[in-house]
Amino acid sequence: MIRCLLLRICAVFIAMALVPTASFGQSAPQPDPASVSMSASENRAVVLSLAAVLRERFAFQERGAAAAREIEVLEQRGVFKYARTAAELQSLIDTQITPLVNDRHFRVRYMGPETIAAFSEAPPSAEEVAAYHEEVRLRGGEIPEVRWLAGNVGYLRINMFLDAEPSIEKLGAAMGMLADTGALIIDVRGAPGGEPAGVASVIGHLVTERTATVRTQDRFDPSASRTYYADPRSPAFTNRPVYVLIDGSTGSGAEEFAYDLQAMKRATLVGATTYGAATPGGFRPLAAGFAAFIPMQIVTNTVTGGNWEGVGVSPDIAVPAEEALVRAHRLALEAILENAQDLRRAIAKEGLDSLEH
Repeated sequence: MIRCLLLRICAVFIAMALVPTASFGQSAPQPDPASVSMSASENRAVVLSLAAVLRERFAFQERGAAAAREIEVLEQRGVFKYARTAAELQSLIDTQITPLVNDRHFRVRYMGPETIAAFSEAPPSAEEVAAYHEEVRLRGGEIPEVRWLAGNVGYLRINMFLDAEPSIEKLGAAMGMLADTGALIIDVRGAPGGEPAGVASVIGHLVTERTATVRTQDRFDPSASRTYYADPRSPAFTNRPVYVLIDGSTGSGAEEFAYDLQAMKRATLVGATTYGAATPGGFRPLAAGFAAFIPMQIVTNTVTGGNWEGVGVSPDIAVPAEEALVRAHRLALEAILENAQDLRRAIAKEGLDSLEH
């Protein structure tokens, strides 16, 4: 995950956010919510501001209005009145309100008055974007591992799917390193997400023609609705088997990656069902130093017409997450051996034999 700049460009990168960029400026160090005292009037202001934001900005209008009404009833009953600290109020929101909203991306966090005061819906400045790109570059494009597995199988681990030039460059270099392998394993276990355009960039290395991936719909700004496409990219890894490793911590944009490839029958998913967070959104400020991540757009896969919200993406081959790599490696070698000849076959057979010992 992008560590230092995430709060400053947070509505774009953490949860497939496609809404106008929400920035918190040069945010101050985050205070400890347990050390921040709250009064009954502040608690009331936070909860009612959350109800208002859900009513105004939640992707599903009727659900947002219904949740807002229930929140207001809870507030009138005094459910949040006696929270003494920001941590206690945040905990009450987690237990009492989060189930009402019923969306895996929704969350409320205490960020502090200074951070909230710097909130802006304007796009990040050129300096912020440049600093973000530099951080992506220094973090290896969020592609922390590229290696060969026995039998000439490529392994690529992706932490975040980013539509940033440094990440696209690192991805191209990684795919180039693996260009001679006979099968590819892409590991997104534990990956928290990314952007649809970043997902499309990776899929572009796996397809032979321009391929639609997802469509987003914005009820607040129809002009912001769009369809994303994976355009063929070089180096190409086409006509070879692909395996994607997933688990319960695979979230958001990483889930989209797995879902898209499964829908287009371009990969075999191995591991455990993913987290189940599909609705894009962004942070919005609340009262008294709080902010809420509000799901604000509806995303649908162009093949299925659906998404993975609340249910996750199911693997084709279900195994415990810690066993996914070994199982995918074996499957990849068996797939290579179906057609490989001569040296490639000998190397693949050697790799399969090594798994037996």
